[in-house]
Amino acid sequence: MMLTLSRQLVSLDMLCAELADYADKVPDKDKVVPHTYLALLKQFCQVIQQLAETAKSYTQAAFVSELSQFSLPLTIKTKRILSVYLRLIEYVIDFYQVSEKITGIIDTNFDDNAEKRLQLLQVRAIKAKAQFKIVVQALGKRDYQQFAAHLALPQADWGWDVLRLES
Repeated sequence: MMLTLSRQLVSLDMLCAELADYADKVPDKDKVVPHTYLALLKQFCQVIQQLAETAKSYTQAAFVSELSQFSLPLTIKTKRILSVYLRLIEYVIDFYQVSEKITGIIDTNFDDNAEKRLQLLQVRAIKAKAQFKIVVQALGKRDYQQFAAHLALPQADWGWDVLRLES
């Protein structure tokens, strides 16, 4: 069990490093999110999901003790924070996937039913971002900014000020 947790923590560390490399290479001003970045976010989501599942078999103290042996860039102080990170990343992925579909409809697929599909997708994107904001506000500015930085979330979409959150 401990070996599984160690592997997952190493995977998480490697993904955070890849995301940091991505952040250094791609300007934040890009409006289109590359598929490679979305793939990294999906991998991150899977690792956090697996880590949360593994963490269930640990006591809080044992889990924190195991984490202290690793120098992860992303702060994980409790088992509960894994579910918060998982929720946030799921909302981000959903938002970007829906946004891509919206762009596809607007650019190429404007038929009789396109208006209805477009409205449904826009509502879904707005809902994902609204739910994201609720979780972020509960997380707090400092912890969120660290999370956003380590996942290279584009500030144009996910910056604290862009989300219009209070300090």
